[in-house]
Formats: sequence, structure tokens, C-alpha cells
Amino acid sequence: MYGAMAAMVLAGSALAGPDWVEGTDAGSTLSTAQAVLGVGQLTTINGRLGARSGEDLEDMYLIRVTSPGTFKFELLNSEFDSSLYIFNVTLGNEAFGLLGNLETLDGVNAVLTSSSTDGTGAQITSPGVYALAITSSGRIPVSANGSIFNFTTLGETSGADGPGGLLPHIGWIGEGSGGSYTMKVSGTTFVDVPAPAAAALLVGGLVTLGRRRRA
Repeated sequence: MYGAMAAMVLAGSALAGPDWVEGTDAGSTLSTAQAVLGVGQLTTINGRLGARSGEDLEDMYLIRVTSPGTFKFELLNSEFDSSLYIFNVTLGNEAFGLLGNLETLDGVNAVLTSSSTDGTGAQITSPGVYALAITSSGRIPVSANGSIFNFTTLGETSGADGPGGLLPHIGWIGEGSGGSYTMKVSGTTFVDVPAPAAAALLVGGLVTLGRRRRA
């Protein structure tokens, strides 16, 4: 069970400062996510979707949320219409959808805080390791039952209230595009875990999620 998580740890390379550069392609699911390794506060993540032939149109990163009350995940810039997601990482090595936000039509970049705005009551309540994902609008995360999130208004921060919201993330569907991006994160640190202790990454954050099913 721990093999995939150990591979994620080895895939990244830490920087001396509070910034992270993707380097090798960050994967699109938990088993291929890139652990953001280092010490101290994490402030930005820089990367590119579909930079080389055969690369996917999603990048997923493992980070540690240390202050749920001040957590914020936002796009400073991107070369595509963006969508942002955060997933809970469980002891069973699965990722469950927590929150998602889409870039609005008026050009406002996608942004996530620790609470939903759609009435589901979804929120991050405890520190821990979470999976952050960025993709372009049109690409949506799915479980075995379909879409994990259901967006009904522009700018909405959605809880995992789609038909697939109760099951773990398995992939993505829909049309998308690529390009470079810079994300700013607050209330987070690097995942400071050496490769031999990769199993420690499995301590996932906890989320209070009151799912509201829509017709």
C-alpha cells in the first residue's frame, strides 16, 4: 500500500525557499501526485499542464495544511481557464473530493478557501496532508459513480455533491487545454517527510462534509 506514496515522495525536488516548481510532470491522481517536499512555509506552486507530448491535463500535489482557518488556494496567473480542487487523503490511500472552484467568465481566477459556498457545509476542519489539483475548465474529476462535484453558479465553491461525491476519485473526463500557471497557497507547509518514512503521508486531513444532493 505504501509503494505508490513512496514513489510520489521520490518524484519531487525541494527548493530552498517557499516556492515549488513542478519539474517532472505531476500526475493526475493520488497514485501519481507530486509530493511538495521541503521545510517550512509553502507559498507558491509553479507548473505547466500538458507541457510535453503524452502528459495529462491535470496536476495534483500533496501539501500539508497547518492552519485550516487561513487556508487559501488561488491562481495568480494561468494560460488557460482554470479549475481548482482539494481532496482528502485517507489512510486507505484514496482521495475523496472536498472542495472545488471554477474560473468565472469575467476572468476572475479560481480560488479555494477552507469552506464551501453552495450550502453543502463542506469545510476543512483539521490539519493534515491533502491533495491539491489544478486543471482547465471542461475537465472534471470523477469517481466510479460519475462527477464528484456539481456546480450550479459561477464562482461557487462546491462541496462533493455530485452523483460520484461519496466515492474516491479515479480520474478525469471532458475537454481541456494546457499551459503554464502559478498558484498561491496560504496556511500550508511543505510535506516534510523523508523517503523512508513515506507511509507518514497517509495521515490525511479530516473534513466535515454535509452533502446536499441536488435534483
